[in-house]
Amino acid sequence: MHVDSTNAIYGMYFAEAVQRWHSYPPPRYSGGVWSYSHPWLWYDGNPHGGSSYTTWPTKITTRMNRPSPVTIRMWGDYNSTARNGTVYAQFRNDSSAIINANVLFVVTEDSIRKSTPNGDLWHNHVARDYIPGPVGTPVSIAVGDSITYSQSFAVNDSWNISHCEIVAIIQDTILASDSTKQILQGAVKKVLTLSLQETENEIPNLVLAVNALPNPCVRSTNIEFMLRAGIGYNIRVFDPVGRMVKTIKGIASGQKESVNCLLNKAGVYFYRFESKTVNATGKIIVK
Repeated sequence: MHVDSTNAIYGMYFAEAVQRWHSYPPPRYSGGVWSYSHPWLWYDGNPHGGSSYTTWPTKITTRMNRPSPVTIRMWGDYNSTARNGTVYAQFRNDSSAIINANVLFVVTEDSIRKSTPNGDLWHNHVARDYIPGPVGTPVSIAVGDSITYSQSFAVNDSWNISHCEIVAIIQDTILASDSTKQILQGAVKKVLTLSLQETENEIPNLVLAVNALPNPCVRSTNIEFMLRAGIGYNIRVFDPVGRMVKTIKGIASGQKESVNCLLNKAGVYFYRFESKTVNATGKIIVK
């Protein structure tokens, strides 16, 4: 990420990148004052080092080799004429505790050849857009469950689409004592490889995210989903104290399906959708 608040005319300045940078405590202490400084190695929001480039590869490799509590799968679509599309990511909680985090997507551009005052000619993985913003959207994922998150995006005409990627990030919301907001997992895809057809290769049974509509509802809602034909599914509904009040089982048809869920009493309910490869949870509000 290149941030230069004083030389915006060189094309590396990006207001959202500055906002994300400033969402962490300033890393540099000099003359009795804490300040933001670059170049600086940032991962997990922790100030791991300034311009000592030779130490960066080892630190990054060590961090990447740590096991993650989350698995991410990405897919989507891209319209090359309109230069826009939709990206999806499924975040699965593989840990033994509830995960509360922020999720976001970042559109990046690689291999930008542009001379700047710092002497750099090539600029890689430059953040071009944070979706929906530099901090992200809060999510909560129960143990063993997953959520599917989607966002529309656009690619500016000035960006080289062949060098553009979308990064999915899930990041802890807690700022630890060492100024770390741990990034639990990340995933990346080139924009040009996004297609709904690719969904079948990477997530064989998921084509449409699981949703409850209408929501809020009166007495009943419909659980909507789409799985490959012949895949069995199980929908369980729980009241706020964890008692199962309804279970629905079936075999997918391969088409978009809408299963009615009748709930006679007003209140808040939670559903869990389960199949061989797709798990999702959600909340239903009955008026």
